[in-house]
Amino acid sequence: MKKIILLLLISLTSFANYLDDNLKKDNWEGVEIIWLVDNSFPTYDISIFFEGGAYDDPKGKEGLTALSLNLLTLGTNRYNQEHILDTLEFYGVSYGANSTHEYATYDVSGLVKDVLPTMKMVCHMFRDATYPKKELKKSIKRLKTAQRRMITNHGALASYISRIVTLRKTGFERPADGNLNSYNRIKGSDLTARLKQLNNETRKRIYIRGPEELESLRNVFKNDCKWSNEGLTAKNYPDVKRGLSPNAGGVFLVPVKDANQAQVRIGTYMSKEEAHADYALAAFTSKFMGGGFTSRLMQALRVNSGLTYSAGSYASPQKNYGRKGISTFTKNETIVELLQKIDEVVKKNSKNIPQDLLQRNKVFVKGNYLYELESTSSFLATLQYYDTVGRPYKDIYQYPKAVEALTREQVQNKVKSLFQDPDNVTVIVGNISLKETLEKAGYKVNVIKAEDYL
Repeated sequence: MKKIILLLLISLTSFANYLDDNLKKDNWEGVEIIWLVDNSFPTYDISIFFEGGAYDDPKGKEGLTALSLNLLTLGTNRYNQEHILDTLEFYGVSYGANSTHEYATYDVSGLVKDVLPTMKMVCHMFRDATYPKKELKKSIKRLKTAQRRMITNHGALASYISRIVTLRKTGFERPADGNLNSYNRIKGSDLTARLKQLNNETRKRIYIRGPEELESLRNVFKNDCKWSNEGLTAKNYPDVKRGLSPNAGGVFLVPVKDANQAQVRIGTYMSKEEAHADYALAAFTSKFMGGGFTSRLMQALRVNSGLTYSAGSYASPQKNYGRKGISTFTKNETIVELLQKIDEVVKKNSKNIPQDLLQRNKVFVKGNYLYELESTSSFLATLQYYDTVGRPYKDIYQYPKAVEALTREQVQNKVKSLFQDPDNVTVIVGNISLKETLEKAGYKVNVIKAEDYL
C-alpha cells in the first residue's frame, strides 16, 4: 500500500508540474482562452464554452438552447446539410454540443493540419445557420421518436423522471434537451434567435488543447466567428435554497407494462452552499458508498444479498445547486428488501466505519482519480467545470492529499447528510403491482404517469 501511495504522489507531482508548465491563458478580443499547449501529437481539441444554458429557454420551448447547437449542420444560406456534413467528414472531424441549465459547450477535435478550414466552417455555421424547415422537421421527428422510446428504457426513464420530481420548484427541473410538447413548439426562427443570443449576447471562454501553431485560430475566431465579450456581463442564475420542493420525502411509482424489475432512484437536490461545502469529502463519500465493486452499497446489495447487479451513489455540485442520490434496481419481489437494505447500509456507515476499510477505499479512490483525468476531453471538461464553479485548478492535483486527510468521523457524518436526508425522494419505475407491495410494507405511494413527464 505504501508503494502505491508513493507512486501516486510522484504521478500527481509530475501532473502538477505539467499543468504549471503547459497551461497558457490568453485574451482574444475579450474572449478568455484557456490553452493546454501540447506538441506531442498533431491533433487538437477545442471546446467553446457559453456562459448561458437551458435555464434561459422560454417556458414551453424547453430544449431550445440544445437544439440550436445540436442542429447547426442542418444548413446555412450558403451550404446545404449534405455539403456541410461532407466537408466535416472529409477533414475527419469529431464535433458535438452539450447543453446544461447553466452553460452550453460546442466541441471540435481533429488534425492540426486541417484546423483552419474546419474552424472556418464551424464559424460559418454559427454565424449563418438557417435551420431549413424540411431538415428541421426530420430532426424533430427523430427526437420525438427517441423520447417516446425512453419508456422502454426503464433505467433512463427512472433517472429522467427522478430529476424532474426532485428538483421541482427550484427552476432547474425542466429538461435541458426538451420534451415532446416543446419539440412541437420550436420553430426555425426560434433557433436562429437563440443562436444569435449565444453568438452576440453571451460571454464565452474557449478551451484549447494542441500545439503552439494553433495561434492562427485567433484570426478565425475574430473574423469568421466574430466572437467578442466586450460589453457583455457574466450570466447569473439564482442560487438554489433548500425547502423548495413539494415532493420532499415522497415515494413515487411510475408504472410500466410487463416490467420484471424495479428501477430505483433515491435522492434530492442540494442548495448552492451545501453543494460546494467540503468538496473532497462529498466526492470521496459518494465513491465510498457507491463508486465501484468494493463500495459499501455494492458489497451489501450485490455481494452479500444478491439483490441487484449494480448500485451507485453520487454527490454532484453544479454552479448554483447540486444533486445527491443512490441509483440501483432489483426484482419486483425484492423491492421492499432492497429499500430496507439501503436504509440499513446508510445508517450503519453513518455511525461506524472501520478504519482499515476507510483506508483501503482511500487508496482505491486516489488510484482511480488519475485514470479519470487520462483523456484530453475529460481534462478540458474538468478545467471548464472548475472555472464554472469558481474552484482553483490546484485543487485538481491536491484532491488526493485532501482525501488522505479525511477522518472516520467526517466521512460518517457526510454519509448521513448525503444519503440519510429526510427530504430524499424515492422514484421507482416498475410494475403497477409494486404499489400494493410497498403499501403493505408501510410506504405511502404516489402513482404518476410517465407520459406526463415525456
